[in-house]
Amino acid sequence: METPTPETNAEAEQGAARAALARELYWAQEATPRSSADIAQIRYGLRDFVATMRTDQRLPVPRGEPNATDALTWRRRVKFGMFRSLRPVSKRYDRLLGDLAELNTALADRVAELEVTVARLQDRLGDGE
Repeated sequence: METPTPETNAEAEQGAARAALARELYWAQEATPRSSADIAQIRYGLRDFVATMRTDQRLPVPRGEPNATDALTWRRRVKFGMFRSLRPVSKRYDRLLGDLAELNTALADRVAELEVTVARLQDRLGDGE
């Protein structure tokens, strides 16, 4: 068993501090308000989400999982073990979220088509109404 040295303790504390800072920055960032996003931004965001869910569905540990990058080796191993044992349950939800996102993407595509159709009909009727 390896005894902790001041350097490894400092590295572990630095890694924990970086993880805490990354979490704070993530939650503090300004997200694009949904009301100001246009249909193209929504469609691209949904397509990215579908791709992420489909990729995560095939991975033993989802990408970017903060719990799997702990600085302490024993804690990271425990978390990987938990992921491996519980992953069959969570994979199903990744698949279901991917299916839902695909349906939302199809809906966003239809909304874009309807916007074009409405604009064409408004042009045909004129600007009077």
